[in-house]
Amino acid sequence: MDKPSLIIGLEDQLAKLWRASLGAALWCAPIAIGLAICFANPPVADNLRNLIFDNYQRLSPRAWTPDLPVRVIDIDDASLEKLGQWPWPRSRLSDLAEKLNELGAAAVVFDVLFAERDRLTPENMLTQLPDIPERDAFRDALVAKGLIKTDSLADTLGTIPSVLAFVLTFEGAPRDIPIKTGFATIGDDPIPFLTRFHSAILPLPRLTEKTTGLGAINWLPDRDLIVRKAPLLFALDDAHGAPMLVPSLDTEALRVAQGADTIVVKSSNASGAQAYGASTGIISVKIGNALIDTESDGMVRVRFAGTQAGRRIPAWRVLDGFTSADDIRDRIMLIGSSASAQADIRSTPLEAAVPGVDIHAEVIEHIASGAHLARPDYAPGLEAFLLVLGGLTATLLARFANPVAAALFTFFVIAGFAGASFLAFLRADLLFDPLLPAATSLASYTTMTVAVYRRSERQRRFVRQAFARYLAPALVERLAEDPSRLQLGGEARDVTVLFSDIRDFTARAEALSAQEVVQFLNMLHTPLTEIVLNENGTLDKYIGDGLMAFWNAPTDVPHHAGHACRAALAMRETVALIDARVAAETIEAGRSHQPIDIGIGISSGEVFVGNIGSQHRFDYSIVGDTVNIAARLEATTKVLGVPIIVSETTVEAAPGFLFVGLGDIDLKGKSHALRVFALHGSAKEESADFKSFLTLHEAVLSAVERKDIKIHQIVAAAQAHPESAPYVKFYASLLRGLA
Repeated sequence: MDKPSLIIGLEDQLAKLWRASLGAALWCAPIAIGLAICFANPPVADNLRNLIFDNYQRLSPRAWTPDLPVRVIDIDDASLEKLGQWPWPRSRLSDLAEKLNELGAAAVVFDVLFAERDRLTPENMLTQLPDIPERDAFRDALVAKGLIKTDSLADTLGTIPSVLAFVLTFEGAPRDIPIKTGFATIGDDPIPFLTRFHSAILPLPRLTEKTTGLGAINWLPDRDLIVRKAPLLFALDDAHGAPMLVPSLDTEALRVAQGADTIVVKSSNASGAQAYGASTGIISVKIGNALIDTESDGMVRVRFAGTQAGRRIPAWRVLDGFTSADDIRDRIMLIGSSASAQADIRSTPLEAAVPGVDIHAEVIEHIASGAHLARPDYAPGLEAFLLVLGGLTATLLARFANPVAAALFTFFVIAGFAGASFLAFLRADLLFDPLLPAATSLASYTTMTVAVYRRSERQRRFVRQAFARYLAPALVERLAEDPSRLQLGGEARDVTVLFSDIRDFTARAEALSAQEVVQFLNMLHTPLTEIVLNENGTLDKYIGDGLMAFWNAPTDVPHHAGHACRAALAMRETVALIDARVAAETIEAGRSHQPIDIGIGISSGEVFVGNIGSQHRFDYSIVGDTVNIAARLEATTKVLGVPIIVSETTVEAAPGFLFVGLGDIDLKGKSHALRVFALHGSAKEESADFKSFLTLHEAVLSAVERKDIKIHQIVAAAQAHPESAPYVKFYASLLRGLA
């Protein structure tokens, strides 16, 4: 039972809605994926983003100037060569600190962990000797000479502005740490936002007691072990397991150098901080006169300057008195090592291997120079907005704009994101991710381009499937490339038109069933159509037992009249072969055979060619006087008994063929007679016999025109020629006209 039209219509609407929904989902997929990555921030996205930001720093590192208030006292290879291997006696380090203080250092900061006793003091060396009276006498002599100095480094630390390092660990027993600074917090408790440690490795108690400042030297590198941010604060469990704030070495260096007592930590929901009740993290850290904006975890993103020769002063030069006070006065002096076997090696965005003490110096320089490299809190939101904007723009461009223009504009959008991001880094020290908006724009453009291409391919496939059996391959491909050509309209072109018709088809059809009629027509039309298409023709239509074809439209076909003539001759040969086969089959079956033959009319001239019909249905066809002439010539083949008749215009346009003149004839609808010709064959077949026949044939035409009384003898002479077979009926018609 057939479905009601209402149900069919509803199913069509649902199918369209489903296709539209799938299309919209496909178009929105890149944007949705981009938004998910933007807010989820998976490790791979963070790594790629950091890679871009690292390259920004490589392209434009922070400028280094000699007036920056920090120097590195470098225990380098040259110092070890001059003064002996590491570790040095604490007394030598004490002398180094005293000399720096005498030269006016604002603070002496040791990037060295003094967690063990000095094994190189005379007192410790004595403990390794046997317990005999001679050892005691030797010790007394050293004391008398003043060569045993107990806690010389501790004594020095107690008289100068100094900072010692300690290390935070996640293992070990909690312990109290005598932090040297006080903390004041404004807003939310900052501890939950900090990296929290369980224990610590401290300097020796005597050194810890004497030093002015105590700071942690832990780094918190990213997943790729590159130090991009420096922590200013940490959280540490005290002896009772309660968390407390502890400063980093850099924080303490800045505090001690300024003589400050308290570090002020400002977090969300402080006065003037618009967190709207949400605990968003640490906002800033104030150390003396330095107000440092931080990220939510108390970290400072550092803009690096890279290794600078002017930043380092070899330790041996200070100890030997070769250092100018101008290089030391009022500066923070970081004591550390770059020696090949001793350095605490780290990686930064600029360099793969950097001594840790240099990174401490970079952090202090960054803060002191007023540099402010930050990824603002609103960055993800802004990037999400640009992501959506870029994705929608690229999608619409790919869908509706010219492909070249869409590609260029999408490229400029992507370049704009990259350029704006780099400009924000250069001009405002702000980090915005250009990768995700750019990648989303590119993905949206690509997705839509593929969708448009697939849609175009479906249209082309439809055109090919729908018209391949009716149009010439060139026309099919032209329509497939531009389906919009399937609309009303056309153009004037010079073409050659061919009509063919099966002789005595009506009488034949009366003796056949409807199915047999269809089979008979298919048997003839199939090979005849193939001949037309093989000759670059366009099959216009089937007209009952006949067909109409034309050449030189919609694509140019050079020598189109010649193509039409070759097609006509091939069609005649093919019909003869089909007739012979059918005759053999009919005789074998014991039935009488009715010969199969066709008549063909050809004319060349200007026509109007295009899609002709209505907006609801149209055909690619031609109209014009040339079409009418070709149709009348095909009908005339029945009257004159000649298989192929062509117009004079076709003869003029097809010089490679043999034509036989048939005189002037009157065609229906024409006000004057037209000269017509029979297509005899290809010029390659021209022979002496044909030339002699053509002479006899022209004599017949001349005799008819003169009404010569010997016309019958002249016609008989022509009919006796071997080449006259196609014109027997024509001669008979001439004689009847004279009777």
